[in-house]
Amino acid sequence: MKSSRNDLCHKTQELISGYLDQELTQQQNQLVRVHIESCDNCNAVYQDLKAMKDSIGNLQYPDCEEQKMEKILQEPIAKKISIAGWVLITIPLTILFIYHLVTIFTIGSFSLFSMKTIILLIEAGVLLLFIGVLRQRLIARKSDKYKNVKL
Repeated sequence: MKSSRNDLCHKTQELISGYLDQELTQQQNQLVRVHIESCDNCNAVYQDLKAMKDSIGNLQYPDCEEQKMEKILQEPIAKKISIAGWVLITIPLTILFIYHLVTIFTIGSFSLFSMKTIILLIEAGVLLLFIGVLRQRLIARKSDKYKNVKL
């Protein structure tokens, strides 16, 4: 009889977690409920697991990573670098597009100097965007709590 009781306790204790999470069938639910009402040992296990689940469920996780990234992106210097980079990319690309349209339809002379200037401005814009992203990553790396984790 004692062996049968230990087997029932062992089986019930395996099902207690599923019982707490409401993952069991109706028959298994009833088996666990009836057994923990009659067995002090299994009831203690149930109460411990229930207390752990309740305490874990009440934990609050800070949104610090999202807040840090938002703060980094909203920083005035980062915004200015980003805006300058996009301006230096979009304006020369627009000028280059218009210039090519005009030269195609008018078949005028092709100024190599103006083309080099426009390409230089585009490269400067890309470089500024790269510097802005690199700067943001370096700032974020200072406060990265996982930087010393080795995989």
